[in-house]
Amino acid sequence: MKSSFGQWLHNGGEKVVKLYKKYELLLFALGFLAIAILLRITNFDQVSGDFNTFLKGWYEEIKAAGGLKGFASTVGDYTPMYKYIITLLTYIPMKSLHSYKMVSCIFDVVLAVYVGLIVRRINQSDLSGLLAYAVTLFLPNVFLNSAVWAQCDSIFSCFCVMSFYYLIKDRGNLSMVFYAIAFSFKIQAIFYAPLVVIAVLKGKLKPLSLVFLPAVYCLCALPAIIAGMPVFDALLGAYVKQVGEYPAITLHAPNLYQILPHWYANENLGKMLVFFAIGVCAVFCTALYRAKYELSDKNLLLIAYLATLLLPFVLPHMHERYFYLSDVFAVAFAFAFKKKSYLSAATIYCSLRAIVVYLYDTGMSKIDFPFVAFIMFAALVGLCIFAMQQLQPKEREDTGMVAINEKEE
Repeated sequence: MKSSFGQWLHNGGEKVVKLYKKYELLLFALGFLAIAILLRITNFDQVSGDFNTFLKGWYEEIKAAGGLKGFASTVGDYTPMYKYIITLLTYIPMKSLHSYKMVSCIFDVVLAVYVGLIVRRINQSDLSGLLAYAVTLFLPNVFLNSAVWAQCDSIFSCFCVMSFYYLIKDRGNLSMVFYAIAFSFKIQAIFYAPLVVIAVLKGKLKPLSLVFLPAVYCLCALPAIIAGMPVFDALLGAYVKQVGEYPAITLHAPNLYQILPHWYANENLGKMLVFFAIGVCAVFCTALYRAKYELSDKNLLLIAYLATLLLPFVLPHMHERYFYLSDVFAVAFAFAFKKKSYLSAATIYCSLRAIVVYLYDTGMSKIDFPFVAFIMFAALVGLCIFAMQQLQPKEREDTGMVAINEKEE
């Protein structure tokens, strides 16, 4: 009897070990998730200035409008998609502060999962994917935005990253569906647009797939229109408000315009700099379109990181958190191009430095924003140089080899 019990225990132990080995990575992922949840919960009671000034009032006004009737509310400067979420939150028996943060933290997790999937596909490694997922979960730029700030940058960034994942999987239609959803949440999704342009010009994305952008964007606004919101307000009202809302050329963003006096504002200069940024973007897209290189998953990731870093660096009226999307792509870049991971570290640090100043600085410390912006500029230049090397035209390489062979002969 003892022998049979021992055999049963032995067999049971082997099954447990096999089961553990089969789901080992999943268990690690759940462990990381549990710690990440605890990390965020510890900050759920912290109130940010943005919550007191904007989010709290929006919640209360939509709730007072009668729940689902709040779809038609033109309160605030956010799009109907985020107002749908706020409206649904009014039905949850939870503090508005906690409910805002809960939604953003849920998207933190989805965002981390897709970063992990991207890295797993590029590196062909489950471990790399798991680590990228974990790094994203514990990246201060991510959890400070959601759990402390109660901001929603994880939402539009999540849909941009999902769009990228399905782009490299050659599911162009689905990719554009998710990009349209991202754009329907925040105008900052425009930072991802150069990659879409290049993907179309290089044949990675079929032009017909672009039809999903306006179609899905309009569908996202449809519930608000049905509820009574004017069509223009539902489609473009929030973005029109945002364009002229902040006249300062830069709002603590570690970008090019830190060379100007602090909080400098000039309407004509702002307009000029917008066209300057469009010109820079046009040069960027033209150079990457004309160059002949393999449009691999790694190269697409490099372009995505470079685009989402370049645009907020050269665009005026940027806030301190507008490098969020580039921070996320920086994590994936660090795993895909390990020898250049110091570039990711530099840009993430600069972005984090600006965020921390906004959230925690009380005016006692003196922050040298031009110096932080210079570090960001140096990292951007380094990334551009690396891109020129990585995306080397094949014809130039072939010509060079022929010249060398002729010289040797």
